[in-house]
Amino acid sequence: MDNNLTIINEYLDYTGKERNYSQNTVRAYEKDLLNFSEFLGKYQNNKNILSTTKSDIQLHLQKLSRNKLSAKTVARHLSTLKSFFEFNFRFNIINSNPARSIKAPKIPKTLPHYLREKEAKNLMKLPLSNTLDGCKEIVILELFYSTGIRISELVNIKLQDIGLESNEIRIFGKGKKERIVVFGNFTQTALKNYLYQMSKNTRKLNSEYLFPRERLSKRLNTPEHISISKVFKLVKHYLKLLTGDEHLSPHSLRHTFATHLLERGADLMSVKDLLGHSSLSSTQIYTHVQIEKMRKIYKQAHPHAK
Repeated sequence: MDNNLTIINEYLDYTGKERNYSQNTVRAYEKDLLNFSEFLGKYQNNKNILSTTKSDIQLHLQKLSRNKLSAKTVARHLSTLKSFFEFNFRFNIINSNPARSIKAPKIPKTLPHYLREKEAKNLMKLPLSNTLDGCKEIVILELFYSTGIRISELVNIKLQDIGLESNEIRIFGKGKKERIVVFGNFTQTALKNYLYQMSKNTRKLNSEYLFPRERLSKRLNTPEHISISKVFKLVKHYLKLLTGDEHLSPHSLRHTFATHLLERGADLMSVKDLLGHSSLSSTQIYTHVQIEKMRKIYKQAHPHAK
């Protein structure tokens, strides 16, 4: 088991330092690989992870399914194992990738939870706008809804990356991939109010991050920006306050951003670029929105539609 942990940590170091994967991605890989290592220890007589066979992986995935994990979660576990074993194969540590030919379970394409336009408008009215914290919370909500950025991208925004007059922000996404996101006048006003409030706070003014950490940590290699968990709890609090829906999260505002763009006429390729998706397959979850829009246009415009 300890040997397996050493092998797993070598892979995690590679993904974090060499491939520049985000902390969230590395943490997800770690969770999945430790879960698989635990499976090998419990059901395969503490088998060395590098001796894994295709049938070991298939049995592991079957157990995950029997534990009522969703097809999406099982597919993610498989993706992690494929990546892990491919790494060891490419560096000649193993002779073949036992996960390569295993097919992922079919994931039903359902539209995620999102807000209606009126709900999104009301969401921005919830924080108190006359305090530093209130202004900060409005900017956080506005950025999620108006730009569709991920939570990991939001916490890493630096002041130097914001073009306040040009209404754009330089974002570093998955794998440190750089892109520009644009925002409108609502977000610009919210940013100006927040930056004005920040200017009254010397410590926050000296930070390079848009959202500095509340208290400086004494631990080494600790980011000086606000934590992901703090933003997650903050946004969930306001979403639940607004709708009572426990399932809504910061990612729901990213889905809301994409859905509202499509409902108002944007095409799928443009939304793909705005979301920072590397391929159209990730954006096709919103195809349902386009079909509904086309159906509405057809009923309004075609003589035989009624």
